[in-house]
Amino acid sequence: MSTGRVRFVGCGPGAADLLTLRAVRAIAAADVVVWSPTLLAEAVVVEHARPDAELVAWPPATQRDIVAVYGRAAREGLQVVRLKGGDPTFFGELQDDLRELRALGVDVEVVPGVTAVSAGAAALCCEIATAAAPLVLAAAGAPADAGAGVVGVLNTGRDPAAVAAGLAARGLAPSTPCAVLVAVSRPGEIVVTCALDELAETLRDYGSPGLTTVLAGPAVAAARSGTRR
Repeated sequence: MSTGRVRFVGCGPGAADLLTLRAVRAIAAADVVVWSPTLLAEAVVVEHARPDAELVAWPPATQRDIVAVYGRAAREGLQVVRLKGGDPTFFGELQDDLRELRALGVDVEVVPGVTAVSAGAAALCCEIATAAAPLVLAAAGAPADAGAGVVGVLNTGRDPAAVAAGLAARGLAPSTPCAVLVAVSRPGEIVVTCALDELAETLRDYGSPGLTTVLAGPAVAAARSGTRR
C-alpha cells in the first residue's frame, strides 16, 4: 500500500509572514512542492523547502503534469505539497484532485490557511461577522440563496435545538448532511457527521460551548465520516 501523501496547503493571501507554522512544516517535509507565482513568491517557497525538493511551477505545468506527480506519489511514496491560495477549502477547486488521489489510494491532508476574507477584514481593522450579523460567503455570480451552498454556524454548543431550528428555518431539508466540529485543529478534536434531523441530538452528545462549529449543506456528504478524538 502506498505511503505517499498529498497535502493541499493554504498559503494565505500572499504575504510570506501569513504562512502558518503547519504550512511551513508541510513545505519543509515535502519531496515535491507544486506552487504558483501568483500565490506565493518563489523565494518564499525556496526558503522553506528542502534543498533537494523538486519545485513544480504551475504554470507552466499543466493539470495533467500535476496528476502525473500524484501518480509518482502513489508509486514512490512521495510527500507532495500543492499550495493553494488562502484556504484550500474556500474555492480551492479540490474536487477533481481528490477524485484522482482517492482512485490512486494516496493519503490526503488539507492544511488550512488565512483566507483573503480574513486578511481583508484585518486590513479594514473591523469585525465582519457577529452573532447578530453572520457572514455568508458566495462565489461570484452565485445567487444569494444558492441551495447547493454550505451554511456555517459558529459557537453552536450552547443551544442545540435553536441551532437545528435555525437551519431548518433557512429551508434546509431534514436530510441535509451536517458536520459537527468540536475543538477543530486542536488535540482531541471531534468530527462527526449526521443529518439535520439528528443535529440537535448530536450537538447534545458532542458539543462544547464556545468550541463547536456546524457546517450544513450538500458538500458535507463527501466529508470523511466517523468521529475523531
